[in-house]
Amino acid sequence: MYNSNVSLHFPTQLSLGRSQKRMERYGELKKTATLLLVMAVLLTACFGGNGNGNENESGGNSGNGTKNETTAPVHAEGTTVLDLKKKYGSDQDKAIMPLYNVPRNKVFEFKFNSDVSGEKDVITVHTDIKAEEKSRILASVSPKDYQDNVRTLEVKPIAGVLTSSQHLNGYEGWGNAPIYYLRINYDMDAATPTRLKKPIIVPFTIKSDVEVPSLKAIVASDGRFKLSWNKVEGATEYKIYRRSNIVLLETTNLAVSGAEEAYVGPGPQLQATVAGTEFDDFLLNGTGGLVQGSDGSISAQNQGVGGEYYVTAVKDGHESVFSNAASTALLSSQLPAELDGDNNILYTSFNRVFDLPTNVNVTFIDGSTATRGIVYDTNITIPQSGSADLPLRIRGTAIQGSVHVEHLTQADLQGLARTQEQIGSTGLVEPDNTTAYVPAPDVPTVIDAPSADADQDKSVEEAQKENTEQKVEEGNQAAVPAPEAAKDAKVNADTALEEYLAVSMIDVEDSISLKAFPEAQNFETLSDVLLEVMYQNPLVIGLKSWGYDYGSLTLKLEYEESADAIKQKQQEVLAEANRIIADILKPDMSDEQKYKAIYDYLNDNTKYDDAALANAEANDFQKVDSKFNDSFTTYGIMVKKVGVCASYASVYKLLSDMAGLETIVVTGDMEGVPHAWNKVKLAGGWVHVDSTNNATNSGIPYLLFYSSDEIASSLNFTLSKDFWTDAELSDFDSLDGSKDYYVSNGLEAKTSSDFGSALTKQVQSGNTQIVIRLAARIEQSELVEEALKVIEALPQEQQERASMGSLSSYVIVSL
Repeated sequence: MYNSNVSLHFPTQLSLGRSQKRMERYGELKKTATLLLVMAVLLTACFGGNGNGNENESGGNSGNGTKNETTAPVHAEGTTVLDLKKKYGSDQDKAIMPLYNVPRNKVFEFKFNSDVSGEKDVITVHTDIKAEEKSRILASVSPKDYQDNVRTLEVKPIAGVLTSSQHLNGYEGWGNAPIYYLRINYDMDAATPTRLKKPIIVPFTIKSDVEVPSLKAIVASDGRFKLSWNKVEGATEYKIYRRSNIVLLETTNLAVSGAEEAYVGPGPQLQATVAGTEFDDFLLNGTGGLVQGSDGSISAQNQGVGGEYYVTAVKDGHESVFSNAASTALLSSQLPAELDGDNNILYTSFNRVFDLPTNVNVTFIDGSTATRGIVYDTNITIPQSGSADLPLRIRGTAIQGSVHVEHLTQADLQGLARTQEQIGSTGLVEPDNTTAYVPAPDVPTVIDAPSADADQDKSVEEAQKENTEQKVEEGNQAAVPAPEAAKDAKVNADTALEEYLAVSMIDVEDSISLKAFPEAQNFETLSDVLLEVMYQNPLVIGLKSWGYDYGSLTLKLEYEESADAIKQKQQEVLAEANRIIADILKPDMSDEQKYKAIYDYLNDNTKYDDAALANAEANDFQKVDSKFNDSFTTYGIMVKKVGVCASYASVYKLLSDMAGLETIVVTGDMEGVPHAWNKVKLAGGWVHVDSTNNATNSGIPYLLFYSSDEIASSLNFTLSKDFWTDAELSDFDSLDGSKDYYVSNGLEAKTSSDFGSALTKQVQSGNTQIVIRLAARIEQSELVEEALKVIEALPQEQQERASMGSLSSYVIVSL
C-alpha cells in the first residue's frame, strides 16, 4: 500500500554521537532542506464540478473504455440526425418523452398490444436514472381490469418517497422526491409479450405547488462548504433538510441511501429555515461552521457538515417538493475539519525558522487525513528580543493562527518569504450549467399537446407516446453540422447523441434541438453526456454556460467569443498541433515513447499561467477577465504556450488523438482542489499522466506519469465522475503501476535504506538534480542521515553546494 500522508519533520535535537564538523554539516543540510526554494505543485483546475449524471444500466458501450473515434465525420450535405442514428444502430430505439408535472396521486396507464399480465416486472418505478434494482420503489402494477382492459397496465403509488412530518405535503401519493423514473421492460407494440433489449426509461415529476429550487453544493477555495440555490419567485422562505448516517463516537461521514438506493432509511429532518438563497451555518450558531478564537484564529471548520442536504421553497402556505440532493460524502476529500491531536501546531513554539514544518496532516469530515502545506505570514515586525509569534494559515483550508519562534531574524523571514513566493493558489472556473434540475410547474406534461379536435379520451401516456413519435421524426430530419475543424481531427463519441452534441459545439452552435433525443430531455442524462463531450473533444473551445429549456426541448449555449473568432482559433490549434506531431514523433516510436514525447514537449515548451490563476482567484473563481480566457482552453497551451490545467489536459488529449493514441481527459481533485489531467492506454491498461505538474511547473519531473490508481491516490489525486458517463467509469480503472516513472526507474523508497540506495545510484550515474518519491512514512532525520552518507563521499566543492528539500511525497537533492 502507498502512504498518502507522507509528512516530513526535522528533529530539533541532534544526536551527540557526531563530530563537530559533521554536526555542522547536518545542521546546514537540515536548514537547506527546509528553506530550499521548490515550486509547489500547481493544484489547479479550470473546470470540473460535482456532476452526478447517470445512464441506463442497459445502455452504454461494449465496455472497452474506448470511443469510436473516427477521423472527423465529414458529413455530406444533407446528412441528418437520422443518418447519425443509423450509424450507431439506434434509429429503431423506442422512447417516450418525460412526463413532467403529473398529479401527486397520478395513476399511470400504459397500453400494450399483447397480454403481459402474466409477465414479471413489466413496469417498475425508480428514483435514479439508471433504473437499477436498488433504486426501485414500491408501486402497484396490474391490469386496469381483467376484462376489456387486461392489456392496459396501471401503475399506482404504494408508499411515498422522501416524506417527512415536517414537510407541508405530508405522506400521500408518490411522495416528495424531485424526480422518478418509469422503467418499461416490455415492447408495448409487439403482438406477443416481448422483453426489450434496452428498457424505455420515462422520467416523471410530481407537479409542485411551488417551483422547486435547484440546489448546488459549493466548496470554496479555503475548503468551506455551503449550499446555494436559485431564487424562487414569490417564495417567503426556504427550508433546509438533512439526511445523515451517524455512527456514535466515530468521526465518519458515511454516505446515506440516496436516489441510487431509493432513499431507503431515515427521512429528511428539518435543519433550518432561511430567507436567502445560501446557507453555511451548519452549527446553527452564526459561525458558518467555524470554530474561532478571540484572537481571530480558526482551529476548525465545516463543523456540523455531513450527510445529504435538500432545500424546499415555501410560498403562500405551500411547500415545494424536495430539491436535488447535495451529498457531502462525495466531497469529503475536499472538506477539511481540523488539525487533530499531534497535528495541531497552532501556538506551538519552535527554536528557529528552519525548525518550522512545511506541511501538516489535516483531518477531514469523514475522519481521513491528508497533507496540506503551511503558509507563514512573513510581513511582521520582529521585537528587539528576537522572539515573535509568526502568523500562519493551512493551505486549502480556513484554519489559521500562529506559532512562536524563539530566535527570529529578518534574514530568516526573507528566506521564508522567498520559499513561499512560487507557491501558487488554486481554484475552479467552469462553464455554468443553468439547467433547472426539474422543470417549472407551468411546463406542460405533453409539450405541444394535441389540438382540441384530437381524441379527448386519449390518456396522457398515450398522447405522450404519439407526441414522442412526432417529435422524434421532426428531430431526425434536422441537419447535422459539418464544422471545418472536424475535417482534420477526431470527434470523440460513441452514440448519436454524443456526436450530435460534439459537432454542434465544435461548430459553435448556440441552440441545439433535442427533439430527436427523448433520453436527453432530463437534467441527469444531459449533464452527464454534455460534460463528457466537452471534456473529450478539445476543439470545443470557449464554452461559457449552457442550459436546457424544458418547454422548447432546446439546449441553449453561450460562448466567450463569437463563432468566427472561435473557428479561427480552432484552425490555429490544428495547424500548430500538426506541426508539433510532425516535429516530435518518429515512425519507429512505440506508443509509450510517443506519450512521453508529447509530455516532454509540453514540459520543454510551455508554462503555467500564474496570472490567469491569480485573476480567477481575485474573482472568487466564478469567472476570469476575458484576456485570460485562452489559458483555460486548448488554444492557450497549444498556440500561446501558456495555460492552466484544463488547457494542458486538453492539449495532451488532442496531440494524442492526432498521433493515433488512446487518451482521455479526467477530472477530479488533487489535495482537495479541482484538477484536470489525463489517462492513457498502455499494453497493461489505463494509467494516469499529469502533464501540468511537470518539472517546469512543479519542480518535480514526471510527478504523475504512467501511474496506477493506487499511486495517484497516494499522491492525493481523486477522480470525479464528470469526465465520462457514470455507467462506463470502471472501464478506465488503472490497476498496473509497474510503468510508473519512479517505480520503473528505481526512484521510489519505502525505507531510509531504499532512499540511500536510490540516491547512491543516481550520484554514481552523474546526476546532480535527484528526485526520489517516498512510498511510506520515513523520519526526515533518517533521510538526512542517508543523504549525508552519500554527500560526504563527494568532492568538497560539491559537498558545499549540496542541498535537500521536500515537496509532498518527493525529496529533492541538489548537488
